[in-house]
This record gives sequence, structure tokens and C-alpha cells, in this order.
Amino acid sequence: MPPTPPVDPENEEFVIFVRSKKLPRWFPYSIMKGGWSANALAKSQQIEWGRKLYSGQLVKNIGQALYKEIESVEKSVRENYPLLRDAKELEYGFKIRDRENPGKWYYPENVQLIPPAEEIGVNVMDNLQDGIENVTEGFKKAFNFGK
Repeated sequence: MPPTPPVDPENEEFVIFVRSKKLPRWFPYSIMKGGWSANALAKSQQIEWGRKLYSGQLVKNIGQALYKEIESVEKSVRENYPLLRDAKELEYGFKIRDRENPGKWYYPENVQLIPPAEEIGVNVMDNLQDGIENVTEGFKKAFNFGK
């Protein structure tokens, strides 16, 4: 059994899982700690309308954090999991760590698939451009410019 990391009392923790596209078995990879926005998104998952409204944003945020480090993640996965060493394609998923049962952090229960990087818009330059356009649009609307 893997050791149980201490629970962070202030931040949500997200257990990252990995598998081969051809093997349906999830392997625990790591635990990510969230900040204030991740905490709010995770808390929203506790009620029905929060899941409907914000589950996509939570998946996107976790995916973006994961894919920014994907080269080192994949290298580590292939070094530490012999069954995944020769996998041509890897998939990633996550679950919110249950604070009531911290020892079950590595159980692959209720794992939510993280879509491929291109589906969640990981390109940093694209994200920066989107942010600039959104700020520009907000400025135009606020001051009635560009009509």
C-alpha cells in the first residue's frame, strides 16, 4: 500500500491518475493542491447546479496545470509504471481527494477523464491572446467605445 500523505486542511487536493488508452486500469500518479479558485470550483461540485455549471471549468483548470508539465509527467510515468512504459498514448484523470477517507486517495473511484490538451486549450500564447481580447472587449463595453 502506498503511504498516505497528510491532508491539507485549507486546500482541496486532486489525485491525478494515468492509464494507457488501450488498458482501462487507472494508476495513481500524484496529488495536486488547489489554490483559492480550485477550492471554490471543488466546493461547487458538492451540489447539483454547481456540478452542471462548473465541472467543465474544474476539469479544464486541472488539465491546464497538468499539461503545462506534460513532458516531465510522461517521463516520470514511464519510469515508474512498467505497464505504461511502452504505451503509445496516455490518458489522464483526476478525483477530488476525500478528506474523510484520506487513506483511499489512490483508489481509482470516481475518476473524471481529463480531455486531451488541444481540447482544453493549453497553449499559453492562445490563453494570453484570449485574455487580452476579453479585457479589450470589457473596456469597450464599459466605456462605450468601438460602436
